[in-house]
Amino acid sequence: MMIIRQPLYIYPGDRLDSELDRLRQLFSATAIKSSEPGPPFNHFFLLGPRTARTTSQLLKHWGLTLNQSSDSTPMIAWGVWMPPQDNPLHPPLVQVYRPLRQSGDRPLLISEQPLQPGELIIVTEHCDSLVILSPSEVTQTLPDHLQWFVWHSDLSLKTFRPISGQPYPRISQPPIPVNPLNHPGPILRTSPPWLSDFYPEITFPLTPKTPSFQLISILPSEELAALTLALNDAPWTRQIREGSSHDICNLVPWSQSRTCPSIVKQMVWQLQNPNLKRKVAELTGIPVTGRRELIGSRLRPGDRLFPGENPPSDGKLRVQLHWVLQVPDNTPERPWDLRVCSPNSPETPQIVYAAKPNSALCLLIDKDSSYEIPEIPESAGERLSIMMTFESKLDPTPSFISAPTIGELY
Repeated sequence: MMIIRQPLYIYPGDRLDSELDRLRQLFSATAIKSSEPGPPFNHFFLLGPRTARTTSQLLKHWGLTLNQSSDSTPMIAWGVWMPPQDNPLHPPLVQVYRPLRQSGDRPLLISEQPLQPGELIIVTEHCDSLVILSPSEVTQTLPDHLQWFVWHSDLSLKTFRPISGQPYPRISQPPIPVNPLNHPGPILRTSPPWLSDFYPEITFPLTPKTPSFQLISILPSEELAALTLALNDAPWTRQIREGSSHDICNLVPWSQSRTCPSIVKQMVWQLQNPNLKRKVAELTGIPVTGRRELIGSRLRPGDRLFPGENPPSDGKLRVQLHWVLQVPDNTPERPWDLRVCSPNSPETPQIVYAAKPNSALCLLIDKDSSYEIPEIPESAGERLSIMMTFESKLDPTPSFISAPTIGELY
């Protein structure tokens, strides 16, 4: 699923139905339906997002609360369209608000413009801003012919949800060359499990010369088994790129649904705890400032993940924890589970890691680091993981980085 963090403004012309379906494919949604107008508040109607934390934070500053729907179907995006023949004398205003971090997430109006005839506005649940429709002070109501839409996935079709009525497409996977420069990466083992240890005394500084390591273990085995089983019910969405494919699940919105298993709710709460940033900073030697991503990833037979050259566009460092919950079984032809390489330096040795359940690859993401997960064989099981990405400062403080310490390093 593509992450779209800003509102989309589109003029579909006379091709509304086909454009709506194209957007369904873009969002990896299973369906698009007509919707009731957005929830009304004092003097405006909410377009979206409607489940993201940003929405609750901004509404709270106005003394408002959004009642969450009891519908467990994961919503992906919301839209409103004004037919071209409508030309109201006093059109509603489309207002876009964004939290102002320097003032305690106070709403800041960053855009205000009339809704135009023929204009379709879409807001995804990943949007960083809050988008509302404010009726004209003269009419106090919205035009009668506005059409509202919602894109969503179907939670009832869990494992092989079709796209356009067909099974998930498979993509051709180029062979992975055998590289004599591959060598095993460093492994750290911690006891008790890292997430259960409030102050773990273990650290391995991530630097451009040592951009990754594998951490074992992350969660007690009983909780890991329950979490892995619960993720079978996740609202997986297919994501296909050139040379790679896998299923993803945005865990935060799912955890807020009524039917989400309690073990998933508890785990998402734990992974969103501000204390986790401190633990990641102490573990990696990188002063992280916030979490950017928390998603589930599932690779099924025939899938392979290759992000390629994907350096941060804003120049900031990223720290990713790729937590493996379940590894493919019956895979003797799969000698390694994950490879870390330097796209800009092909002569640099490539670091490889074996498939170990309840382990996490800790990776420094910058312009010189990338990773790859090889193809899951047809005879193997699924590979299940949770990916967390944290943002750091532009230049990590050198004094923060120290030598590897306590823990079993081998």
